[in-house]
Amino acid sequence: MENNKIKVSVFAAGQRFTILTDKSEKYVRDIASEIDARINSLVLSGNMTRERAAVLTAMDYADDSVLDRENIAAVKEQIKDYVQEIERLQDSNAKLVSDYNLLKAEYERLIEERQSAQSTEENAKKELADSQAQIKSLQEQLKKANEQIDSLKNQQPADEEIPLPEEAPAEQEKPITAEDDLFFDMEEEVVKPEKKKKNRHEHNHVNPYQQKAKDKEKKGYTQQRQYSFFELDE
Repeated sequence: MENNKIKVSVFAAGQRFTILTDKSEKYVRDIASEIDARINSLVLSGNMTRERAAVLTAMDYADDSVLDRENIAAVKEQIKDYVQEIERLQDSNAKLVSDYNLLKAEYERLIEERQSAQSTEENAKKELADSQAQIKSLQEQLKKANEQIDSLKNQQPADEEIPLPEEAPAEQEKPITAEDDLFFDMEEEVVKPEKKKKNRHEHNHVNPYQQKAKDKEKKGYTQQRQYSFFELDE
């Protein structure tokens, strides 16, 4: 460290001094010149010796040094308060940045929801327009159908009679003969007589009138009355 120091020769308070210092030569000479001027001022104004003026000058510089130290301490305290305030502001700024990011994200989400709602609203309007168009088309089709019906009604004459379906021809009644008069259509249940077992020795000759009566009896006719146009003279 001593190798970096230099020797500076100065003149102050009427004496020459050689000072070993690590300051620059100009800096040391300026200080010495200031002290010498101050001592000379005290000597001339106060009629005191150079020794007393030197002591007062030293005290003034010491006082300035103490005041400077106090000011420096105060400045350091202020700087410390400023540092704390800066830290508080940085924390507050960080919170504001975080809140800003949250609000920005919420804003972007609301924008997306709004765009989605607008898209949904547009789709709903489009579907409503399509439905209205379909309803209008159906109304036009219904109107055309009614016009066609009215046109067909107007084409038909008012006094024209609509032909009725032909009735089936009634069955002609057959003339009642003496044979047919023996039977009638029976509404009530007909009790059929028990069939008589045929004897194998009986002849197979069948009276045609009896055979016809049996046939009618099978069809639901029964004998009503029996008479003859002829009488036997007994």
